[in-house]
Amino acid sequence: MPDYPIKVLIVEDENIIAIDIKASLQKLGCKVTAIVSSGEKAIQHVEFEKPDIILMDISLGGELDGIQATEIIFQKHNIPVIYLTALTDDETLKRARVTEPFGYLLKPFDERGLHTSIKMALYKHKVETELKMRTKELEEEKIKTDKLLHNIFPSEIVKELKQNGSVNPRHYKMITILFTDFQRFTDISSTLSPQKLVSELNEIFTSFDTIIDKLGLEKLRTIGDSYMICGGLPNETPDHAVKVVRAAILMQEFLEERNKNSNLKWQMRAGIHSGQVVAGIVGINKYTYDVWGDTVNIASRMETSCEPGKINLSGETYNLIKEHFDCLYRGRLEAKGKGEIDMYFVQGVKIPIEELSLDTATGQAK
Repeated sequence: MPDYPIKVLIVEDENIIAIDIKASLQKLGCKVTAIVSSGEKAIQHVEFEKPDIILMDISLGGELDGIQATEIIFQKHNIPVIYLTALTDDETLKRARVTEPFGYLLKPFDERGLHTSIKMALYKHKVETELKMRTKELEEEKIKTDKLLHNIFPSEIVKELKQNGSVNPRHYKMITILFTDFQRFTDISSTLSPQKLVSELNEIFTSFDTIIDKLGLEKLRTIGDSYMICGGLPNETPDHAVKVVRAAILMQEFLEERNKNSNLKWQMRAGIHSGQVVAGIVGINKYTYDVWGDTVNIASRMETSCEPGKINLSGETYNLIKEHFDCLYRGRLEAKGKGEIDMYFVQGVKIPIEELSLDTATGQAK
């Protein structure tokens, strides 16, 4: 029993029994907050005076019996209830068990049984309350962890990682990769405070994230001003190249709108290539979901071979999207370490795509 007086509400419609219970409780050092004779009065009392424990007669006069009153109290309050009853039929006990009471006292009862029941009920209530709080904390931590994992990895990868503790590397025959960066980023960043630089990149990349999310694409990483996304993994789709090109157009449109009202005029280069890759997770303490293969290198070369404000495609990607977009053939141009590659600038949309549009008033994807 706690050191402080336990506050007890007695709910009993037989006055003589209620007075006897009160006298016994006072001998035990408890404080009786009230004696009420109906379930309705018990509910009202609990609203104004929060007792530490309730002794509830199962059989009460009025519209509500003790079990019904307990159900209503439990909907709003975490207060242990001990049932007082002379009824021992199976149906009554079955109904009572549903409310998960903290004990039963069969009439007539003695002070010793009353003391033991209250002591055990309070101890059980304390343990269960602490357990519920700990369970809630663990659930909240699990939600945070799951959210963090989904921010880092594609949903399918998170599912496999949680089920197996690892992710099997996978070969993809055809996906599309986009790299972007900003012209004169090093020069511009050297003139900005760290806070301003991070704020600029965060605003831009957050809008990029919104675009790729709504198109069902995956962001693989950002390094400095470089932004890398992929279409066609972890779930293979036939329109991966079309969606990636669409995303690049929306990114450029967003920057154009933003530049109208911004002191800093960011000019983005975008390079896109399609081909095969191997994808998987590397690392032990800090997982990284990544892709490997010549496709990655060529996509990077498409970006470095691009001009500011343009979107540069390889011939492989052009063949996948030419029915949807107008493109300008640039010829076979030298790509560092890769020789000459057919390259194309995206000029515009040939066939309207309704998956996503840009709010020109705010520069945000919608």
